[in-house]
Amino acid sequence: MLTPALPPAFEAFRALHGERYLDYACAHLPESDARRAVSSALGELAVRWPHIVSHPNPAARAWALLSARIRTQRPVPPQLSDCPALQYDALVLHCLLDYSSTAAAEVKGQDPSKIRYLVCSAPAQSLTAARSKAVPVRWYTFSLLPISGLRR
Repeated sequence: MLTPALPPAFEAFRALHGERYLDYACAHLPESDARRAVSSALGELAVRWPHIVSHPNPAARAWALLSARIRTQRPVPPQLSDCPALQYDALVLHCLLDYSSTAAAEVKGQDPSKIRYLVCSAPAQSLTAARSKAVPVRWYTFSLLPISGLRR
């Protein structure tokens, strides 16, 4: 049985962003569900690849697809419900998962200054919760323990 070859640009994109997508998904879902969600999102990206790369910012378009898929499976925790989606994602990546603003920007397809702005302008309650790792993102455990075992 023959399997179709994926475009080299897509393979490079997957190699660059796949681990970070999985980190984000694992912050919200059990690992097996997170792997399925990321695999499904990457599959959809592969099918829509010509459309994705025709967008002025393919990384942002791909991130929008992935993060929306995760949010449909796990709603935003109450402590971060005042944040718009872009800000929520910046808080999860930068504060909760400890990504640098540059790394968070790369995965989201944004400028690092945008990530810094989104984090600094977050409502005080949301910022405090994300920085203290008290955000009940990881499977809604409502734990004060930091998330461990995630790849960076």
